[in-house]
Amino acid sequence: MSKLGTWLLASAAGVALAASAASADTIKIGLAVPLTGDFAPYNEVAGAQCMVKMINEAGGIDGQELELLIQDTGADTQAAISLTERFLSEGIVALGTIPFSDTMIPVAQIAAANGVTVIQSQSTQVEMHTGVVDNFITNVAPDPYTAAAAANYALAQGVKNVAIFTSDEGGSWSARTPEWFAEVIEANGGTLQATLNYTSGTTDWSPQIAELKALDPAPDAVYISWAMPDIGILIRQMRSAGLDAWVVGSDGFDDPSLDALAAEDATVLDKVFFGTLAPAVPDSRIDQFQKDCAAIGEEVEGLFPSLGGDMIKIIEYGIKAAGSADPNAIRDAIRAADSIPVMSVEAISYKDTTSYALRDIPVIGFKEGQRVVLTEEIPANVPSWP
Repeated sequence: MSKLGTWLLASAAGVALAASAASADTIKIGLAVPLTGDFAPYNEVAGAQCMVKMINEAGGIDGQELELLIQDTGADTQAAISLTERFLSEGIVALGTIPFSDTMIPVAQIAAANGVTVIQSQSTQVEMHTGVVDNFITNVAPDPYTAAAAANYALAQGVKNVAIFTSDEGGSWSARTPEWFAEVIEANGGTLQATLNYTSGTTDWSPQIAELKALDPAPDAVYISWAMPDIGILIRQMRSAGLDAWVVGSDGFDDPSLDALAAEDATVLDKVFFGTLAPAVPDSRIDQFQKDCAAIGEEVEGLFPSLGGDMIKIIEYGIKAAGSADPNAIRDAIRAADSIPVMSVEAISYKDTTSYALRDIPVIGFKEGQRVVLTEEIPANVPSWP
């Protein structure tokens, strides 16, 4: 028997007595997420905690309070699986975990034994929408949408020749998203000049930069779907090497530590932009949510922590609409809704998509070191996927 089969059997046996989705006292939501390690800045905990506090201080849901069960997984799938089994035994109604498919798929399969839905506030990987699991919901649109939106803006800037960076370490997010970007560029008469590889934690990009400098003509843009601090190092080293190409990316760029690069030199981000999940800029709905959280003593910084607030609002809606804390009823109510009010945008719906929330894709750039929304669209030219 495979390890996954063993986990599934163990889970089914271990949580068979936990048929009740919630305790009599609270409605529980599990977060087995990276609180430490490279992906810690991208977890949803702070926003989820803030929204739970807001809901509970307003009387809860029909008088019943929400409770978050939070444990650190780092980047360890086995830790996420073990915590999932533990949380299921405590009667959770929904679960968040490491936002990569190699974790989310086995976790969702285990959670399915109790009808529990994996609700990810920030997962964009297409693998989760292929029918492998049916108890998965994400608050955002898949990577081909952000890739297409970024490519459309690049084309509008006259970009023709591009190079892409790919890695298998982040699944399709880091391996296929750059290819979808290039596909849109090529479909509009551009050229993919080179595909370069990298690994997580790269601090010396000189081999890749040498390859870029050898291209003739020089690339107009390079695209990479990865995270800080690696991205910041790449940008600085490219500029030091005299490469003036646009540096384009995905939601992994959406980290306040990228903005901090402009503190040293406001021009360093002039030719950087990225397609992302929601507009976390001054005076946005996310900015207001962060201010509201600060007013009640909850510090929420950055897009990804903020999107945890959306996750809780989605679960709250499902419980109210279902009139029940049964996990299956909650998921059915969420998927049947024409409109679910959330925090980051006015409303979302799963009625047509089942597992992801199709919403306007913002492309964010920088002006004098400050974030600006360059475009917002649901692209009509999204590459076919998976």
